[in-house]
Amino acid sequence: MTDNGWMKSYYAAWDSADADEICAWFDDDIVVEDVPTGHVAVGAVEARAFVERALELTPGTTYEVVTTIADGDEFAAEWIMRPAGIRGTSIGTLRNGKVATNRDYWSSAREKKEH
Repeated sequence: MTDNGWMKSYYAAWDSADADEICAWFDDDIVVEDVPTGHVAVGAVEARAFVERALELTPGTTYEVVTTIADGDEFAAEWIMRPAGIRGTSIGTLRNGKVATNRDYWSSAREKKEH
C-alpha cells in the first residue's frame, strides 16, 4: 500500500468548487469517466469542461470521503456527496503524482438514515 493522504487534498479541491484547483490535480492526458451517465472526457480541455459543468450542476456540493485505498499508482475512494446524500466511488490511476484516469460510479438513491 502507498500513502493515500493526497486524496484529502484532492477532494478538498472539489469542495472548494475552484476549477483551477481541481484541474491542477489532472495529468495532461487524463481520462475522466462518469459511468452512470456514460460521459467520458479525454484530455485536459475536455476534463476542465467536465469539471466546470459538474460545478455548475451541483453548487454547494462537498464530498464526505468515507474510505480511501491506494496501491502504487492505483486508487479508490468511497464518498458521499453532500448535501444530496448521493453515495459513490471513484477508481483511478496516477501518473507522476497526477490523476491520469478517474471513473466515478454512483447511484442517485439517497443514503439511508440510521434509526
